[in-house]
Amino acid sequence: MRTTLFLALLWGACLPLVHANSDMSQAAGCVAALKARAEPLAKRLRAGDAAAEPSLVPIVTASFAFIGTAYKQGLRQKQADELLAAAEGRQAQLPPPELAKLQDACQVQGMQLFTQANYFERQFVSRAVRHRIEKLKKRAA
Repeated sequence: MRTTLFLALLWGACLPLVHANSDMSQAAGCVAALKARAEPLAKRLRAGDAAAEPSLVPIVTASFAFIGTAYKQGLRQKQADELLAAAEGRQAQLPPPELAKLQDACQVQGMQLFTQANYFERQFVSRAVRHRIEKLKKRAA
């Protein structure tokens, strides 16, 4: 608990992520696209397939980089949920090749955000990713 509080305070004190995207709708669109890409792998991991983890980690990392960026820019839970739901609705209408193209672009951009973040921001995102992966693994047990 103390570590989590410390990391949250540290995250709030960090400088903004380099090249942070100010368009919250675009960030929500990428989180939705990456969520859709991650779900089949997460389902496999929850079912006990450990081989899905190496493919899932970079997707979750890119997604959390977008989430951290949006949080740093002032986006909070209620608005984030609304933007995510709207993005998921729009993406449900996309043909699979277009969705895959969007997912590829978002994953690259998310990993760039992660790579360009400062040390503390990367540690915060990495910890969140580890926590999410461990949570998925526990559901399998």
